[in-house]
Amino acid sequence: MQNMDLKSLHIFLSVCSNLSFTQTAAEQHLSVSAVSRSVLRLEEELGERLFDRDRRGMTATDAARRLQVVAERMLSDWRSLQQTLGSDGSLQGELRLFCSVTATHRLLSPLLAAHREAYPQVHILLQTGDQADGVERVRRGNSDVAVIARPESLGASFAFSPLASTPLCLCLPSVDCDLRDALQELSGQALWTALEEAPWVLPERGVSKDLIDRLLNRRFVRSPSIYARVAGHEAIVAMVSLGLGVAILPRLVVEASGLGENLRVIVLEEDLPRFEIGLCTRRPRLVDPVIHGLWQVAREL
Repeated sequence: MQNMDLKSLHIFLSVCSNLSFTQTAAEQHLSVSAVSRSVLRLEEELGERLFDRDRRGMTATDAARRLQVVAERMLSDWRSLQQTLGSDGSLQGELRLFCSVTATHRLLSPLLAAHREAYPQVHILLQTGDQADGVERVRRGNSDVAVIARPESLGASFAFSPLASTPLCLCLPSVDCDLRDALQELSGQALWTALEEAPWVLPERGVSKDLIDRLLNRRFVRSPSIYARVAGHEAIVAMVSLGLGVAILPRLVVEASGLGENLRVIVLEEDLPRFEIGLCTRRPRLVDPVIHGLWQVAREL
């Protein structure tokens, strides 16, 4: 441990994130053999294997996961020291922030504007995708912070800071189509009875998938007809607006889509809890001044 250096820790964390020597080598501008030697030196110093490798790929060992926590803390402490000893005391660095397209438009705009004013020398690297992937990206180290819908059980190793909450809504097409004609005069239990025969567009993973699947199991005698399971709420709202099926979506997504005029929207607050959306990071990383700065700005907003 006494010979462990910061460069080795950077390389190790990249391997933890990518589970690939080749990808890490490209990111760190090193040869694959240099990455391999760096990991081997850490394994020799610790007396433990950090990664298991076979034909199917690479997996992190328990020792690697424990070292990951220590490495992140050491690098955060080093950044804090640099900040303290810096010439002008201004916070500097890079922050990898992952979020959905909807979150980018509706939630991040005021947050990032306030953050730029508070910390103009911190560079935000914005990464977009399905918010259902956010926790895993943070866990693996692909992103420093993610904007996610809070799961029912997030786990003690993660920190969460709320940004907004939004109800889940039943969304039906209002464009001229057979599905609209079959449902437009219905409400209450009569509507739900008809929906048992309707085509559904459902999320393939994430918090909303679990909530919606449980609701449909309660509401329906048999499994609904599934038109498609789709990654990302934005794609689902587009498919419903085309008359391809019905769905349950966060109202925030519907409002941000610009497709609301093509939908009949019914809020389901009596049936489903509100979607709580916020920042997520690994709890040990809150000591990193760059991440802590974002957390403070979010709380002030």
